[in-house]
Amino acid sequence: MRRRLILLFGIVLLLWGPAEAAPLTVVDDAGRSVTLDGPPKRIMTLTPGNTEILFALGAEDRIVTVDQWSDVPPAAKAKPRVAPFNLSVEQIVRFSPDLILSTYGSAEPLLPLERQGIRVMIFAPRTLDDIYRNILLMGRIVDAEARAESLVRAMRQRVTAVVAKVGDAPKPKVFIEFDGSDPGRPFTAGPGSFIDVLIGLAGGVNVAAHSRTTWPQFSLEELISADPDLIILSDALAPLHPQTPELVAQRPGWSGLRAVRRGTIVAIDANVISRPGPRIVEGLELLARLLHPDRFR
Repeated sequence: MRRRLILLFGIVLLLWGPAEAAPLTVVDDAGRSVTLDGPPKRIMTLTPGNTEILFALGAEDRIVTVDQWSDVPPAAKAKPRVAPFNLSVEQIVRFSPDLILSTYGSAEPLLPLERQGIRVMIFAPRTLDDIYRNILLMGRIVDAEARAESLVRAMRQRVTAVVAKVGDAPKPKVFIEFDGSDPGRPFTAGPGSFIDVLIGLAGGVNVAAHSRTTWPQFSLEELISADPDLIILSDALAPLHPQTPELVAQRPGWSGLRAVRRGTIVAIDANVISRPGPRIVEGLELLARLLHPDRFR
């Protein structure tokens, strides 16, 4: 009797065919509701952070193209590459994506494509919780929810471990430089950026935390007034005007800064703290070690 029921069930499945994927409606970081017919099969990712998330979720086979800066993991370099701010409709059509992952700035010109069935999602996280949310959301989109949950759980555990180590430590003042092309007004990370959040979690005080914009240009006068204990150069590998501790120490007006006098100027790879993806925890751990080396021996 049991064998007959199993056989009958199999026949029913063959007659009905495989069930179609149910539509999925999600909300992106711009507050837009985006409805997908099912898990996307051809994804165009236009930011390195989104590329790293998809690889971490095992969805790299769905990526048809990446942005020109996506270089982690190494396999990402083998994907076709595009310049996200110079995309043409012809390029997009050639790759035939059913989903484009973008961010503010590069996304707006792409939105009309939704009338042709190409969905566009905007990811612009401002906090670690936003990054966690986006990883979980992408897990739902590519049908890798369990893997996304495991990844976020591991990230949270590492963050908790860092916070526990530096929680009662003194909080040095930190200035992170992102673009020192104009040494009199270098760009830095201000309020509303996840980098500002990272500095706080790492046990430091961001001297630009009270700036009026998220990515302010910090004047020399402001820097002298703040007098940071540590200057971190994330523009050491910049393609134009790369900076080094030696160059910074020679800037006019900078010699009186505490960090310059003490030699506490450090160059790092900006990608580890500026890409909102799985490696952001590595960025937090790096900052914490720079701020509190005695807690990580």
